[in-house]
Amino acid sequence: MKIIKRFLKILKYLIVSIIILMVMVLAVAFARPIWRYVVTYPRLEKSVRELVKLRKEPQKISEYNIYRGALHMHSYWSHDSEGTLYDIIPAAKKNQIDFIFLSDHPHRGLDTFPRGYKGFYDGVLVEPGSEKGGFNVWPLKETIIDWNGNIDSISNKIIREGGIMFFAHSEEHRNWDSPYYQGMEIYNIHTDMLDESSYLPFILNALINKNRYHPWVIREIFDEQVAILTRWDSLNAHRKVVGFSAVDTHENVNIRAKRLPDGRLQWYGPNAKPIDTTKVTMWNRWLLTEPDENGWVYKMMIDTYDGNFNYVTNFVFSDSLTIASISKHLKKGNHFTAFTGLGDARGFCYYAKDANDSVIGIMGDSLKISNTASLHAVSPFPGQFRLIHNGRSVYTGTEDGYEFEWSEPVQKGAYRIEVHLKIRGKYIPWVYTNPVYFD
Repeated sequence: MKIIKRFLKILKYLIVSIIILMVMVLAVAFARPIWRYVVTYPRLEKSVRELVKLRKEPQKISEYNIYRGALHMHSYWSHDSEGTLYDIIPAAKKNQIDFIFLSDHPHRGLDTFPRGYKGFYDGVLVEPGSEKGGFNVWPLKETIIDWNGNIDSISNKIIREGGIMFFAHSEEHRNWDSPYYQGMEIYNIHTDMLDESSYLPFILNALINKNRYHPWVIREIFDEQVAILTRWDSLNAHRKVVGFSAVDTHENVNIRAKRLPDGRLQWYGPNAKPIDTTKVTMWNRWLLTEPDENGWVYKMMIDTYDGNFNYVTNFVFSDSLTIASISKHLKKGNHFTAFTGLGDARGFCYYAKDANDSVIGIMGDSLKISNTASLHAVSPFPGQFRLIHNGRSVYTGTEDGYEFEWSEPVQKGAYRIEVHLKIRGKYIPWVYTNPVYFD
């Protein structure tokens, strides 16, 4: 009996020790997410609310309209996404996205256009495209792409026939010397995620904060893509290369479940892959809801169209919301990237004036040095303006302001603008413009 009592006593202490250890591990693991929930994120929300109060609507500079667009994202056509219009369009409408250029992975070597979604859906313009061979490709016409061919020949043909060839994932090796591309990603959410040393802190943070502070959870991954921006500047010093931001959303970093015809649950994990089939039991029944439009009865979402549309956006200056006009101005570079979660950038403009104080061009335009007297920018929020010429910073504002003016003589090359907002005492990139080009 003594031996049994001693054993039970040891077992009790062991169980208690294990429970204490587990509590300590959980406390350490969730300490930072909880601190963010209680302290960090409320303070950041307060800072943004204070910034919103400072908003001033700038005077309209350009004759063009401004449209918000999401480029490089995925739908059900991609093997690693289950996204449908039921997911995409409400998220786009909520975040005032006017157009979406999809970059779905083709199913085989022959890629036929149009396919997937194309046209207007509840006022949102959608254009199909491919992510293949290191490119975001939008043919903008009825065609068949044979991806088994030479990539330069494919690119040359698409460009000659009026399509768009932009490099995707600019962190990877690309043939930057090739003449057969028009632009590149200067920011990609997925690219930014790749440089994280571990995904575990992000996942733990999402578990605690994704419902209330989803935008700030996503911003935890942000690192300024210095190497990519440096490459972009070096390329623009010699030829025109348009820069744009990619949401690269698949809505596939999540756990979801559907009911099978026999009543069981089919569980799906990341990349829309089935991970398990289970019965409905007392242990999982409480998780389930009525099926949504796509049939999901359970969803734990981290990567969402809504969250990423609110994170980074392309603002395009265009005559109209048509594929012909939007694509024309995308190729020209008449657009800028803004991290809209920090503040709505509508009204921002970067432009050049002549000696008569007349506007002669905006970002993306090519101008004559002899015709240019000054460079300008207007912003709805006060920020720090930075002017970059051929990759070299030639001006950094000492005070935050709504307007920027540069009256120094311009030189040959590319001049682009960055605007950084001060959030809780720290300057954070908010706007990257395409350059104005001078010769």
